[in-house]
Amino acid sequence: MRRGLRRFGRYAEPVVPGTSLKDRYRLGRFPLAHKGMGEVWPAQDTLLDRAVIVKFVNAAKPDVDLVRRFRREALLTARLDHPGVPAIYDLGKHAGQPYVVLQKIDGITLTDLIGEQGPLPPGWAAAIGAQICAVLLAARQIGLVHRDIKPSNVMLDTSGAVKVLDFGLAVVRDDDRYSRITLTGHALGTVGYMAPEQVLGEPTDHRTDLYGLGATLFDLLTGSPPFDEVTTTTTLRRQIDGPPPRPTQLRPGIPDELDDLVHTLLAIDPRDRPATAADVYTVLAPFCHDLPPIPGVLTDTAGAVRAYAAIVGRVPPHTRPTATTTAEPTPLDVGLAAKQAEQLHAAGEYRAAARQWRHLAAQHARQHGDDDPLVFDFRLGVARAHRALGEHSRASRLFQELLEDRARAEGAEHPAVLRLRQEIAHLSEEPSPPAPRQPS
Repeated sequence: MRRGLRRFGRYAEPVVPGTSLKDRYRLGRFPLAHKGMGEVWPAQDTLLDRAVIVKFVNAAKPDVDLVRRFRREALLTARLDHPGVPAIYDLGKHAGQPYVVLQKIDGITLTDLIGEQGPLPPGWAAAIGAQICAVLLAARQIGLVHRDIKPSNVMLDTSGAVKVLDFGLAVVRDDDRYSRITLTGHALGTVGYMAPEQVLGEPTDHRTDLYGLGATLFDLLTGSPPFDEVTTTTTLRRQIDGPPPRPTQLRPGIPDELDDLVHTLLAIDPRDRPATAADVYTVLAPFCHDLPPIPGVLTDTAGAVRAYAAIVGRVPPHTRPTATTTAEPTPLDVGLAAKQAEQLHAAGEYRAAARQWRHLAAQHARQHGDDDPLVFDFRLGVARAHRALGEHSRASRLFQELLEDRARAEGAEHPAVLRLRQEIAHLSEEPSPPAPRQPS
């Protein structure tokens, strides 16, 4: 009997070191990894004299459906033309065994990055998250949902640029070629990172990937997964039952805006998450300046900043900072924005109201100074929104900081200062809600 694996009505010879594909791609000495449905080899493109990666269908699992999904992933990855996604160079078969040739990434997965470095500086977590947002925005433009955003599916290369990997679970809206996938015996996602709607078998959309982004940001900021219970069942139950965790529960000192963002991204109901990746990018972008070196990972910080700028440069123009966005807003613009915040608060959208007031406070402070009365008013709105959310500890801290700053600026007997003292006294008399459960 002929040696080899009989597959798909013919024999497929085992892949060996030095194998030449199409007289062009020469495999290296050892495979890099065995992951999921593929076997990954380093190779050399002898025609263009460059290093590449060749991924084969796992020969140990002869399955027609596996081959279909393998080809499907390659076509989806190639369809998403973006610098934050590895380029697909070629697709073919060798002795009956399908393979794909793709760009070699000189870098490290976020899983390994966190394992080596621990929690990242908030600026780097934001820079990585902003680049993922750029990929998700491009994906949404073609109706694609990745459905498996997690640290092991994202790489940071030596220049600081991010690559999103593994589109094996992706679907494309309104396209039957890519809208269905069969994974016998496999979960459609990764426990702890897949959104509650995936766990429950409900429809998914772009907000499903925002949940995965939130879980990834939590990992980057704290060094730990957001949901890490003893068993799969208890992990899934905690994801579905809530409340979503906050990075500050594990790492105090994370900026409020990032803490709020991650908490909101991990909302159980997709409708409670940010509307789009552009909204998430807008929150992350201001933190992406003066990125510190990451020893042993980046070749140079200046290159990292250039690479980061190249990736986020692919964000749609309306989400990028421009000369007009830094201009001083007119009183009418500020008034309308403040009114919107008040309407959100009145409608019970306290988290959104807090974000709006916080943005107004920061913007107005840049133009008129921290002690401008309107800045104090906007900060007061933020504190009241967190009080309405039942986050008494955080609200108390915000009220106290505001009291100290306003007393310094306007005097201890100013009417606004006296009213603040009364509000703080009332807050201290209110019963605090039960604290959210901590990871066991």
